[in-house]
Amino acid sequence: HTDKQKRIAKLRELGAEIVEYDDPASEAFAAAFSDIHTVVSAVGLSGVTSQIAMIDGALAAGVRWFIPSEYGVAHYTSTWMPFPSPLAPKTDVDRYLRDHAMPRGLAHTVIYTGMALDYLDPASIGLKLASRSATLVGRGGTPVSFTPAHNVVQLVCDIVQRPHEMMNRTIRFASSTAKMRELIKVATNGEHGERVKIVCVDEAKAKFCELAKHQDPRAFQIYSRLLIEEGLGQINRMNEPLDNAMFPDIDAEPVGRTLERLMEHSEPNVQINPTPAHRTASAKSVTDGLGRRFRDFNM
Repeated sequence: HTDKQKRIAKLRELGAEIVEYDDPASEAFAAAFSDIHTVVSAVGLSGVTSQIAMIDGALAAGVRWFIPSEYGVAHYTSTWMPFPSPLAPKTDVDRYLRDHAMPRGLAHTVIYTGMALDYLDPASIGLKLASRSATLVGRGGTPVSFTPAHNVVQLVCDIVQRPHEMMNRTIRFASSTAKMRELIKVATNGEHGERVKIVCVDEAKAKFCELAKHQDPRAFQIYSRLLIEEGLGQINRMNEPLDNAMFPDIDAEPVGRTLERLMEHSEPNVQINPTPAHRTASAKSVTDGLGRRFRDFNM
């Protein structure tokens, strides 16, 4: 809460008008959106469904353009997930915009940018920068889309200045695409072995199911790593074209540079406790010898 208030204060210093309210009803959003042409939503994942009321409020207020809070990865159906995906509500919002709002005159733009490691905690996908170590679920060989936060801001600012070109379409922009094994080499300063824990996919799935049944927040971290290993962290995994060429003025920062930047500002704590775990031939072969194979549920 304190961090949020600091961000709000900084926005006020920059000249932004801030309106705070606790009422999530569409009527409250309609009042907030009075005389507004474009609404850019930036709610977190837990607030995605609240955008339905936002959209209804935008319609009531006569808003012309609504940009939902995506900025991450699209919702692709997992082949194994026994529960509804945490990303599934994104599809509900997109469908509501397309089927309900657009016919009533509210345009929309869906923006996918992949993961922003300077917004998310890199530890949520297994990169522990302070200890220069990592936990890898599976092989780490699937492509993942990344765009740092400042590039996302630049992208949104560019989009809202080009309404006729950008309305009623999906934009896919990735500053870079990389594999987890490549990021691990950066995060560990090229030193592998004891600094990398390898957890097999089946063990991670079992732990995810156990935690998810009890609504344990740690389940989402494991889900994120499984999502990446399954290939669902790539915003164009179905061969959809990227739209980077439409935004030539954005100086896209590669994810390796983002990690290096974060590591420059993290206090190193590299005390690594050796373990007696045996490096199996299969683990070595599927990870290029990055580390050891563990049964480690404290990921």
